[in-house]
Amino acid sequence: MFARVRITEEVPVKVDEGIQYFQDAVVSGYKTARGFKGAYLLINRQSGKMMGITLWDTEANVPATTATPVTSATKSIEVYEVVVEP
Repeated sequence: MFARVRITEEVPVKVDEGIQYFQDAVVSGYKTARGFKGAYLLINRQSGKMMGITLWDTEANVPATTATPVTSATKSIEVYEVVVEP
């Protein structure tokens, strides 16, 4: 399994907007995508930092990082192999 991790930093008051976007656009948009296995959103409400993680069955099915709009708030987008699962 592979994880695509996107880290963003917004002002804390925009955290709820980020949560709504992740639910509506990311999770809903990927539900029918080939190889999609799930998603998590981690947030720090004090700093406004968010980490969106989408899970994929193979590296080939991970969406290209250029497919998602990158804003000035985006600090990094990386792909990791998941090597330990519960």
